[in-house]
Amino acid sequence: MAYTWDVFLLAAFFGFAYGFLLQKADFCFVASIRDWISVRDTRILNGVLVLMATALLGWAIVLTTGAKGIADVWTVPIGGANLLGGLLFGIGMTIAGGCGSGTLYRCGMGYVQFWIVLVFAIAGNLLFALVYDPWGRDVIEPMTVVDSGYSLYSLPLPVYAIPIAIVLVMVGIAIARFGVRGFAQGFKSALTDWEGNPFKQSHWDIRLVAFLIGVVATVQFALMSNVGITGPETRIGAVAVAQLFGDDFVFNNTYLNALFADFPKVGLGPEETLVIFLVIGSMSAALLSGSFKLRYPRRSRLPAAIFGGLLMGVSSRIAPGCNIANVITGVGGLSISSVLVLIGMIAGIFIVVAYVFKMPLMLFQKDDSFGA
Repeated sequence: MAYTWDVFLLAAFFGFAYGFLLQKADFCFVASIRDWISVRDTRILNGVLVLMATALLGWAIVLTTGAKGIADVWTVPIGGANLLGGLLFGIGMTIAGGCGSGTLYRCGMGYVQFWIVLVFAIAGNLLFALVYDPWGRDVIEPMTVVDSGYSLYSLPLPVYAIPIAIVLVMVGIAIARFGVRGFAQGFKSALTDWEGNPFKQSHWDIRLVAFLIGVVATVQFALMSNVGITGPETRIGAVAVAQLFGDDFVFNNTYLNALFADFPKVGLGPEETLVIFLVIGSMSAALLSGSFKLRYPRRSRLPAAIFGGLLMGVSSRIAPGCNIANVITGVGGLSISSVLVLIGMIAGIFIVVAYVFKMPLMLFQKDDSFGA
């Protein structure tokens, strides 16, 4: 990736757009699964599915036009670490109260609790880096099945074939559930849910927001890079530590040194700029709608913020990646490892909802409301 001023400006634009959109829909992966299994509320889950569908079609368009090649698709080694990292990340983000992206946009809204989550997530990133060599590597490498990762785009098929097939199946399921009229009404509702000035409106339809996030991510993939949060957060933490202990702290650590391999020096790059501007974008959206307010957590919530953040940080390096990287970049790139990570995340959320918070699991209860 280039490190010229125009790339930094582009990264700032993408970050601002993500933050603005995430805040406008209270978009959180934890809430999408938690609400679905606990109270059968699929509002946020529908947004996640729209985001996945948009990413699938977006990546297919970029690859079909030749703007990027299959070699540019984000894939990581496949193995048990994907499931383990996803499971632990799901547990951590549910305990903390927000996913990787949810934490950032809530930071912009003034939630002090999520600044604590973010700080300890970055601390968790660095903790993993410190134990990776030699102990962490000896645990993760034996779990690896495929060293180079794998994308279904590598199959001898037109690049658009699998994404279109998956999206058609998703549309078919939606029509089977809601009917053609209901499905069409959903499109209309998503596009017409406005009250006066949309920038001052506190909430936008999550399906529209999901589509727009998918479009922004597609443009980012075509012009700059894949979408990621926790990798750049790890580098932000490393830069902060380097200010205290010198650059040798980074260079002498196997894991951190690899993260800065393509950097001209230890410092903030375009992707780190994107993360910073995501918070700024969220703050701007909250200020416009009057939603910004400094909110201090109860003391009883601090242990959850600290432990959940630390677990998110460590597990995002094991998986690797957070919900954003795997839902957008991974799904859009038809990455097998991301499918495993997402399965692990869903399982982690379920474990905390069912056995830690002990919330009712209405998804698994028989619905008699349609009886005679």
